[in-house]
Amino acid sequence: MNNKEYNALNDFRKYLNSKKRIVLKIGTQVLLGDKDKLSLSAFKRICSFSHSLIRQQKEVILVSSGAIAAGKDVLNTPSPSNNFSNNFSMPEKQAFAACGQAILMKNYGSCFKQYGIKTAQILLTKDDISSRKRFVNARNTIYELLKNKVVPIINENDTISYEEIKFSDNDHLSALVSNLVCADLLIILSNVHGVYDKNPVLHKDAKLIKTIDNIKDFMKDFKETSKSLQGTGGMKSKLYASFIAAGAGTDTIIISGKDGKSLDSFAGGILTGTFIPSLKNNINKKKHWLLFGMEKKGQIVIDKGAVDAIINKNKSLLASGILAVNGEFKKGEGVYIVNEEGKIFSIGISNFDSKDIKRIKGLKSHEIKTKFGEGILSALVVHKDKLAVTA
Repeated sequence: MNNKEYNALNDFRKYLNSKKRIVLKIGTQVLLGDKDKLSLSAFKRICSFSHSLIRQQKEVILVSSGAIAAGKDVLNTPSPSNNFSNNFSMPEKQAFAACGQAILMKNYGSCFKQYGIKTAQILLTKDDISSRKRFVNARNTIYELLKNKVVPIINENDTISYEEIKFSDNDHLSALVSNLVCADLLIILSNVHGVYDKNPVLHKDAKLIKTIDNIKDFMKDFKETSKSLQGTGGMKSKLYASFIAAGAGTDTIIISGKDGKSLDSFAGGILTGTFIPSLKNNINKKKHWLLFGMEKKGQIVIDKGAVDAIINKNKSLLASGILAVNGEFKKGEGVYIVNEEGKIFSIGISNFDSKDIKRIKGLKSHEIKTKFGEGILSALVVHKDKLAVTA
């Protein structure tokens, strides 16, 4: 157990005091009451908890699900008896989101107003994260809101999103937002008290896991038997979100958002739920974005010497080490970099489009100059500052 885990578990009040910027993710199930309808008391509970954190001089950013479930009620659509996502078409779910997002913001706005707290709505698509320019612009907007003591409430823009540009779920989005805003802590509110050693619904002897030492290793053995009907994510997606956050240096705590007493205890300095510390060797924010935020368009296959140079010597990728190019991409777009066995080991931003790389692959700098003259000025295909190793 590292020092961070020890401090969090044994002096949680001190640990919590050290965390200044918190992303709070609220799942759909947390907001639902009887008959799978939005519960105003749930919103009051979330806003009270957020207010408790804000009173401790913390900045709070919400990532909230629930728009589609809320919109379904507005349009008087009955709930399906099985998987929610598979029972409605994309246009139907987009219509639900359009109606439901207004309900979400109305409820959050009225509940936060009781504490004199202003709110702002931010709707994101995957394109807003994968484009570095839009990523930075979103960050600047959120920072300005925080500076003015406004609570940003973020959701995926389901009304205009389609499958190719959707986040897998809002757990995933909350982890990317944590990197976006350089959060100290990600709190994921669930309908259970944290991560258990077995399914607590099926096994009464299931035990809560207080801390997960190595999230990457833990995920390899984790098995999930159920997801919520209304939401898109289960516990596995929450663990993956914590893994993404951990890579950027952000701790995660998964706790129950249905239990007001647990939330009060948490805000009062008593650890409830499951604590997942950040990785010891976390990567810088820019390279984290390369790995998890940027869209990747194709593959560059490289030889063993180039693999060694990138992994062990922190070198850039040169044309001489390239064996093949798969797919089409433009200069400045993201690519997977794979070894001769086809395993992805790195991600980067290409200095060339795929057609030009095919022309210069395997060539050294002087050979490129001899063959192409001044047409291609460099053999540097991906600069080391725009490379991120996955393993």
